[in-house]
Amino acid sequence: MKKIVIVLFVSLFTVSGIFAQQRPKRERLKPEDLAKRQTELLTKELGLTEDQKEKIYEINLKFAQPTEQEKAERAERDKRIEEFKKRHQDKTESINALLTDDQKAKFEKYQKDRQNKKPRGNRPRK
Repeated sequence: MKKIVIVLFVSLFTVSGIFAQQRPKRERLKPEDLAKRQTELLTKELGLTEDQKEKIYEINLKFAQPTEQEKAERAERDKRIEEFKKRHQDKTESINALLTDDQKAKFEKYQKDRQNKKPRGNRPRK
């Protein structure tokens, strides 16, 4: 009986750990959809009139749309990420050119291990 309880207890934690890791990635809502959702929520909570609903939708839409500066910052960040990936790929190719086949296999394993390593601190990996 004691063994059965222990096995069930371990199984419970194993299954819950597996499901915790399989969280689907949420997609960003379009500004119009976000504004509509926020407006519907406020309409339900506050009992807004049609006139108020339309005006609040416009306000929500205005603040849901990214500014030109935010768009530029996002584009700049994406550009920096692409540059980093390119430099990293060039570095990897340069190192591989100097290694023997056995060393290449070890280097590839080393890179995969580094990639799967838990991040430092509380920052989650993307």
